[in-house]
Amino acid sequence: MTSERGVVATRGAYVLGLFALANLLNYASRNVPFAVYDDLRARYLVDSAQLGWLGTAFMLPHALATIPVGWLGDRTDRRRLVALGALLWTGGSVLGALAPTFELVVASRFLVGLGTATVVPVANAVLGQLYRGPGKASALAIFNLGLFLGGVVGFGVGAGLGFPVSWLVIAAPGLVVALGLLALDLGPAAATGDRGTWRQLVRDARLVVRVPTVRRMMLACTVLAFAAGGYQAWLLDFLQNDKGMSERAATSLLAVCIVGGLAGVVAGGRVADRLRRRVAWGRPGAIALGMAATVPCATLCVLAPAGPLLWAGSLATMFFISWYHGPMAATVDDVAPPRQAASAQAVVIACMHLLGTAPSSRVIGELYKQWGAREAMLVATAAVALGAALTARAFSSYAADARGAGEGQAHGL
Repeated sequence: MTSERGVVATRGAYVLGLFALANLLNYASRNVPFAVYDDLRARYLVDSAQLGWLGTAFMLPHALATIPVGWLGDRTDRRRLVALGALLWTGGSVLGALAPTFELVVASRFLVGLGTATVVPVANAVLGQLYRGPGKASALAIFNLGLFLGGVVGFGVGAGLGFPVSWLVIAAPGLVVALGLLALDLGPAAATGDRGTWRQLVRDARLVVRVPTVRRMMLACTVLAFAAGGYQAWLLDFLQNDKGMSERAATSLLAVCIVGGLAGVVAGGRVADRLRRRVAWGRPGAIALGMAATVPCATLCVLAPAGPLLWAGSLATMFFISWYHGPMAATVDDVAPPRQAASAQAVVIACMHLLGTAPSSRVIGELYKQWGAREAMLVATAAVALGAALTARAFSSYAADARGAGEGQAHGL
């Protein structure tokens, strides 16, 4: 028996590691263009407005593909689905690196966005199944470390190697991920054998949204994604123009924030699993706790002058705001109908990207212009407080929804 548990644990760790690598490459592929704008300007003679299409060309197909990808993840071979995505983003990156025109570079980002859309919803469902029980949020938190590490790798490789070499370097490991996934045995998807139609996709999405906790987490996480997106887009500019920091000092502060974020992702998963053993709503409770702690820390960052208080507040802000990644995925998996596990993840992620992340930069930027830098950042902070309150609404529905999904049986709910 002990030997069998060891084999299962080793297999789970291998699958987790492989998906974590895929997620790292996902975010590295997303962020590498932002570090090579000067190279692109020189090579294709484009301006900043044209460069802005790179982000849009990635995010729109990425967000729109998430729901059908999650739905397919409940009906097809998940290994092949994510492996196909890895090949697609690899091919897109190579095409962009070799493109003779900027239009083809933009088109390549469309392919990369489609390919990377396969990673998160399918991985969350697979890992939720492998780590079903008290360690689920911690495992999903490790998977979500790729969000921060991938961002750092993307910026670092882009800045260090420039265009087009950095795009080729980021693309190459995608082949390793594809081959590794094809060698896995993940078992059949829950709905294998069903004949999939677009009507069934809509039906499954409606079935997922009928779960009260899923609806509440969709709304809460969309508000949190809006706040996080606003911070990400405007923090560097805010530090330089409002706090009077040099580019080097501001970049150093952001590096410290990344360390805080990495620690926060891990801590959030562990806190969620510990609370889950004590109270039924422990996982959404960890999200609400992290967001509530973020608010005073972020407010301090906005109001404090450059100096020790700003550094301490920034580190604490990134630490606490990163708590939600693992617990959010675990909470959704806990309450999702078993046959729609990947679809549930996809619905929540698509809502976050389309309604939260996508408009955040533009909205906060407009407030930045109309009201001022501090006021705009305080609006983002207020969104964090609202996200905490909205998450707390899931406390009352979580236990019943988890029982309905079967997850609660393992915990005596």
